[in-house]
Amino acid sequence: MPRPTRILPSLLLLLSLALPGQVQAQESAAKVGAVLHSANQVLIDLKSILDLTTKTEQKQWENIEGIIETFLFGIDRKKPLGVKVILGGDEERFQFALPLTSLKEFIDENLGGFEITSRRVGTGLYRLSEQKETLGYMRHSKGYVSISEHRAEVAVVADPRRTMADLLAKNYSLAATINNSAKQQAARRKSFAPIRENLLAALKAKKGETEADLALKKTLLSFELGEAERFLVESQSLTAGFRIEPETTQATLDVDLTAIAGSGLEMSIQGLATTPSHFAGVPRAKTAILSGRIHHPLDTFRRTGLQRVLAAARNAIHGDIQGQTEATAAQKAASTVVLDTVVAVIQSAITKGMLDGFIEVQPATGGANVMVAGIRTVEGDRLRAALAAVPDSTVATSVALDSTETAGVTIHEVAVPEDLQADFAVLFGDTQIVLVGTSADAAWCAAGPGALAALKSAIASHSTPTDAQPDPVFVDLSVKVGPWLKVLDNQLGTDEGAADRKLALKAFAQGKDTLQLQLRRDGKRVMGRTTLGTGILRFLGKKMAEFSKENFE
Repeated sequence: MPRPTRILPSLLLLLSLALPGQVQAQESAAKVGAVLHSANQVLIDLKSILDLTTKTEQKQWENIEGIIETFLFGIDRKKPLGVKVILGGDEERFQFALPLTSLKEFIDENLGGFEITSRRVGTGLYRLSEQKETLGYMRHSKGYVSISEHRAEVAVVADPRRTMADLLAKNYSLAATINNSAKQQAARRKSFAPIRENLLAALKAKKGETEADLALKKTLLSFELGEAERFLVESQSLTAGFRIEPETTQATLDVDLTAIAGSGLEMSIQGLATTPSHFAGVPRAKTAILSGRIHHPLDTFRRTGLQRVLAAARNAIHGDIQGQTEATAAQKAASTVVLDTVVAVIQSAITKGMLDGFIEVQPATGGANVMVAGIRTVEGDRLRAALAAVPDSTVATSVALDSTETAGVTIHEVAVPEDLQADFAVLFGDTQIVLVGTSADAAWCAAGPGALAALKSAIASHSTPTDAQPDPVFVDLSVKVGPWLKVLDNQLGTDEGAADRKLALKAFAQGKDTLQLQLRRDGKRVMGRTTLGTGILRFLGKKMAEFSKENFE
């Protein structure tokens, strides 16, 4: 049995990096933190996940519980635990708030297990050292200890029951929030700069990647970091909460965002849910393995960033085309026509400033699925020229142009390339044809049994005048993970992760393997919920049992 360690603070550190937490507005950097409901709640949640597995796997609970309990010496298992992280500069700073039943036991067994010595240097104040090197300071008061690298930051012992009272009242297992001052936006932005620089500098080309590939990765990461910076800098309040619902054995993650008045983030929120989707009339599938809707206006920040990403992606793909040694010059030219035409249509849509689309994939006859999708375009009928060039390109497939027309949409037939046919058949059966619809204001796609009828029905529903009102839900996604993982597993074969994929497919075979995500606007707030189905938790339970068997027996 391993000695007691600093596993509990380490876990809190990881959680704090994953979710923002409540702190007082001080200094210039963004401050994040997290609160854990209690050690007992962790045990309850882990046990409920393991209970979804087989009886043999459930026998690992004795080992798992025993290991966790060795890390709780001196910790009060019924009270919340907190951590605070201050970002910015070259290093992050951490502050802990831990509930104790016994200060002596915590010092001797928990800290002492890693040979961390504690020396009292004031009333309730201790210096923590390892081999005579000072690690930080700890102050004890009223059943809690505060621990920090800096002595000044433990002047007051934080109590999460007070500082996180609102979130704890919602019975989250793990909850967090960030509160920002409007006056410190510029300073927070400056403190974020080293984080951006370090992450971009760490990004290197992998073996076989070209300069264009690396440029694409850096452009994409820069865009993602820009988004992260906006949320850290311009959020007035950003809250997250995670829990496992005992009644449904599902896990939920809730998010609640309010932006600082007058910020770019607030203006972006104001643009949400102001108009109905172009596809509001298209009905949702009742038994979908994939159902997705997005209706999101793009502000100037996102338009600029996405245009840069698109340009970098075009360069990387064009480099791949030119690098195909077995392709002829004519094939490369045709592929470039396809690429540039598609990119031009996407650029026009981004410039227009609206990301608006849907996809529905639902079971059909014979065990296959039928898919219908659409996306808002500008001059989308230009895509016909791209389709016309496909047969002469490096893509070895055929295209039948203008096979039919309905409600102003011209439908074309594209044969699935031979190297994709096996995977395509797993989802969509033996049809091996993808229907592509082009029109001035939308592009359409369909596949599977009855694809043409389903596509015509969707187009007709879209074309029928409706009294649709703006939907406050601007992102709505539901995915049955198993079928898509099966396709991925077929593609990757025995590559890295094969054992985990097989384990997941076994867990998902019992059903309820659905992941759901929904984002909606509520006045000046954006609220979101992610739900992990029972099958996904079952896979996590199987991984817990596997880890326990390999490491604790």
